Amino acid sequence: MGRTLVMGDIHGNLKALRECLKKSSFDAQEDVLIQLGDVSDRGPDTAEVVELLLSIPRLIAIKGNHDLWTSEWIAEDRRNPVWLSNGGLETIKSYKDSGIDKSKHKNFFESQILYHVDDRNRIYVHGGFKDPRGPAFALMKDHCLWDRNLWEEALLSENADFIDLPLVSGFKEIYIGHTPTIKLGAQDPMRALNVWNFDTGAGHPNGRLTIID
Repeated sequence: MGRTLVMGDIHGNLKALRECLKKSSFDAQEDVLIQLGDVSDRGPDTAEVVELLLSIPRLIAIKGNHDLWTSEWIAEDRRNPVWLSNGGLETIKSYKDSGIDKSKHKNFFESQILYHVDDRNRIYVHGGFKDPRGPAFALMKDHCLWDRNLWEEALLSENADFIDLPLVSGFKEIYIGHTPTIKLGAQDPMRALNVWNFDTGAGHPNGRLTIID
């Protein structure tokens, strides 16, 4: 049995991805990698990042909101203006410069999942969820991509020493990305109650990519 490692938002940063895998001594044949979404946009290497991730047999790929936009472009050539101004242009350029046919990655983006619950009742999701029982009970699954309420409530409750927050009590631990910790003055992962935020800003200047065993 190999290890299970969790990785935050990559945002097209191939150098950071390679360094994380190397420094963690990641064994692609034995270890499981749970990637928390937003592999694309902002950084210059989205196409190459996806190529590398495709070489990991035991990858559990969570979908992020940027991945949704990228998937729509790959499948339908849809160019959401909000996407273009938030890293989409860099993704388009990555595929053009690398010579990688974007259609080759269509299945990767379509096969990303909204969340994963492991056998220890730990949940992995890009943004969050609004139903205390988890996203499986939500009528609108898009909250998994966009929600920041879960993280914000956990932060407020942690600071107020209020530990019985129903929204997070259904799981042993919750692992998320989506909200860069550097915007909160932290370059390392942050914890509030049982929620761990692993978006350490790889898609922003002076940000980092995080991987944890």
